[in-house]
Amino acid sequence: MLDPEAVLTFILVSEHKSFTKAAHALNTTQSAVSMRLRRLEEQLGVLLVERSTRSLKLSSPGQAFIQPARDFLSAHDRAMGVFETHRPQLSIGISHHLVGLDVSQVLASIARENPGLIVNLTVDGSQALLARYEQGEMDAIILMKHASGRRHGEKIGVARFGWFGAPDFESGTREEIPIVIYPEGCSMRNMVINSLGDANVQWREAFIATSATNLRAAILAGFGVGALSINVTENGLLDLGDTFGLPRLPSRDIMLLSQVRSHQAQRGIETIKMAISDLSNS
Repeated sequence: MLDPEAVLTFILVSEHKSFTKAAHALNTTQSAVSMRLRRLEEQLGVLLVERSTRSLKLSSPGQAFIQPARDFLSAHDRAMGVFETHRPQLSIGISHHLVGLDVSQVLASIARENPGLIVNLTVDGSQALLARYEQGEMDAIILMKHASGRRHGEKIGVARFGWFGAPDFESGTREEIPIVIYPEGCSMRNMVINSLGDANVQWREAFIATSATNLRAAILAGFGVGALSINVTENGLLDLGDTFGLPRLPSRDIMLLSQVRSHQAQRGIETIKMAISDLSNS
């Protein structure tokens, strides 16, 4: 009988095209990943992955096996779930700066691909999420790279920003642009202030928002122009950067930090990663 953990390892190696990244996703070592894959290949009697010093790709048997491998894991999870009194859970946090990435679409992907998984979703500021993650209260968190200030984690997308305002917004005088902005201590605030300063734009604080929801509401209400991710903008807001001569804003990597251990929860993480990657690249 095939080992579900080994099959999951093969799937992650094929998706990441890296033993190191697959090991990180599984919270294990590169040698453990290599050993699991080698045992699976021995059991099947074929070489699934072609390895070289510069690249890693699926062999012809590996390409033929990848979809049956996914089907096998899905069937295994359904079978195991029949008698489980405690369904698998995934506790995940998403930075409120990213929550507009059509979370409903991300959640729909999880429900479709992982029907037995209970998802506990928290939307909060990046520092609060990091603190809870480090205390072991969350399985995974998704942040923008400048918010974590860390080098570890896995890049799963890119957040691009623009200056947005209400359709009927008028600044009154273009000598001093009213800006809707986050409070002191927020990395997004620093990004906005630095960009405006570097471009010598005259501006004033028009509204200080403590959350992304409040920021979008204030922009929509006409308080001023604000920086939002292009990926998360909602209907009713217009890109007014060129209209008011505002500077181009830097992009930020979307990072995943994960300490998921069960393969059911890991499959949920993989679904989230693919959904966010698709949304951030759309």
